[in-house]
Amino acid sequence: MKKILLLLLCLGCLNLKADDNAKKLIRELNKKFTLLNDYSADLYMKFNIPGVKMNNMRGKVFFKKPNKFRIRTKGIFFLPKQNPMQNISNMFLDTTAYTTVISGYEMIDNRNCAVINMIPLKSDNELILGKFWVDIANPLILKTQITTKNNGTIETRNFFGDMIQYALPSKIIIEVEMNKMKVPKMMAMDLKKKSTDKPAGNQKEKGSIELNFSSFKINTKIPDQVFTEKDEQ
Repeated sequence: MKKILLLLLCLGCLNLKADDNAKKLIRELNKKFTLLNDYSADLYMKFNIPGVKMNNMRGKVFFKKPNKFRIRTKGIFFLPKQNPMQNISNMFLDTTAYTTVISGYEMIDNRNCAVINMIPLKSDNELILGKFWVDIANPLILKTQITTKNNGTIETRNFFGDMIQYALPSKIIIEVEMNKMKVPKMMAMDLKKKSTDKPAGNQKEKGSIELNFSSFKINTKIPDQVFTEKDEQ
């Protein structure tokens, strides 16, 4: 009986330590997020969407706290509603909306990462579960796996350049479950046509989107009208 109690006590201490370590990493991440009030950048998008031919596209991206986000480009493009550039910092900054725990450690690009599970505390949250691979030496989110009620599971890989101090990646690769995503009508027609040709029993198809960012401009006090004005034709 004493051995069992001792084992339970040790496990409880390990869980508390993992919880404390998760909170410490999140605090360091949030320090970087709070430095960023707004940004703009040039954007180059590459698409690999099964059944849909999409050309690579150039544009500009704009963000302003707390949740204003816009991509300005010509033509139709595809991004998941819960896109990581818009939502990740907000998710972490609202520390009352979730609980976290470290579920393990993994190496990504020769960097030791804590795997942090984020569990929402509110039942009306769109998020079901978030997993974040956070570099321990220099807290940055190198990989995410976000499961939502309406959009399935979205996975991302983040690659960092000059904007490390703001935790802003220079490249993001997004992988999505196509059968869960809401896509523009023109694309949906192509996807529906392709789905009729697929043999039964096929695994869920995944698509990927690569976002490349350059020429960042940080904290320039972007006016609100940037997020509402019409695109130039």
